[in-house]
Amino acid sequence: MPDPGFRRRKRQDHALALIQELEESLEDLPRVRRLLVELGRYYDPVLGGGIMDLPSQRAIVEALEGGRPDDARAVVRARYEAYIKDRAHMGKIDLD
Repeated sequence: MPDPGFRRRKRQDHALALIQELEESLEDLPRVRRLLVELGRYYDPVLGGGIMDLPSQRAIVEALEGGRPDDARAVVRARYEAYIKDRAHMGKIDLD
């Protein structure tokens, strides 16, 4: 069977993978910091900035430092939901 070519292949959304890894790593603050820096490099034109903006990064770290992982998780989920919503709106992801 011939190679379907670049256009027909689904591209992996690395930002989504990083967000998932971030949510799974909330008990490891140094790793969280590294993931937040990486996510801050991904630009979302609909959100008008980084997928994980600085105020969100700060809120996550402060919540974890304060022993409130559920608060940190809520911030991660909120940014994830905003990103997914925008990707769906642009036709980049199927929510079904």
